[in-house]
Amino acid sequence: MANPYPFQDKVIVVSGASRGTGLALSRYLLVRGAKVSMAATSEENLKKAVAGIEQDIQDVKDRVIYFPTDVRNPDDVKAWIEGTVAKWGELDGAANVAAKMNKSIHPIEDLELEELKEVLDVNVIGTFNSIKYEMKNMKPGGSIVNCGSQQVKYASGNMGAYAASKNAIRGLSQSAAYEGGAKYPKNPIRVNLLCPGCIDTDMIRQPLHLPNGAGTWTMTEGDHLTSIIKRYSKPEEIAASIAFLLGDESRFMTKQEIYVDGGWMEANYVA
Repeated sequence: MANPYPFQDKVIVVSGASRGTGLALSRYLLVRGAKVSMAATSEENLKKAVAGIEQDIQDVKDRVIYFPTDVRNPDDVKAWIEGTVAKWGELDGAANVAAKMNKSIHPIEDLELEELKEVLDVNVIGTFNSIKYEMKNMKPGGSIVNCGSQQVKYASGNMGAYAASKNAIRGLSQSAAYEGGAKYPKNPIRVNLLCPGCIDTDMIRQPLHLPNGAGTWTMTEGDHLTSIIKRYSKPEEIAASIAFLLGDESRFMTKQEIYVDGGWMEANYVA
């Protein structure tokens, strides 16, 4: 019989946890017995998320904490991770879900350096800061899951900043996987990359500015999607895949990139 509490008393940190995939993952883990430390930029959103969790899930109050955290700021990340360890002990797992997309769709020749930096700061610097302090505070045999994108395999035109950031996370993940093995050769810290397609969250539905002031564009579901499954994934579907990589059933997996993208095929977002 399957264990209904595979994460019983496991200490897991989740960034980007106040909504979307990060919130869905936090709920998934808590239902299955984990102790979850949730981080996000907005304290107000975190409070709302935790209040909803405590209302919906029984006996969870002592197993969920939150830290307002800007992942771009190493001091914030350090305080989040070390605060979690001070309360519950060393980490068993970490999911680095916090992310930012381009605000605009345009070719690289029109991409402003400031917009590129904004995306890289959250996605790359934020993931770097998180991995750094997670590795310092994780038990042997722990698991880190970073969030890539189908853009790692099929980078679309006009999405240069986002594609670059997610490919940088791929490199960080592979390096960290080697280092996790070197740190604990007999029981390595595993590091894997989960690459989703389009997830039904606020981020994917935000209007994007088109080139040359031509208005805005919002991606929608339907037959035009360049995936075999013609819909967005649900946050809960991606959360379940991240949880698999965090759990013991994937204990022989490290330095892998796993695509959960509905069968995404190479294409350009904008004709």
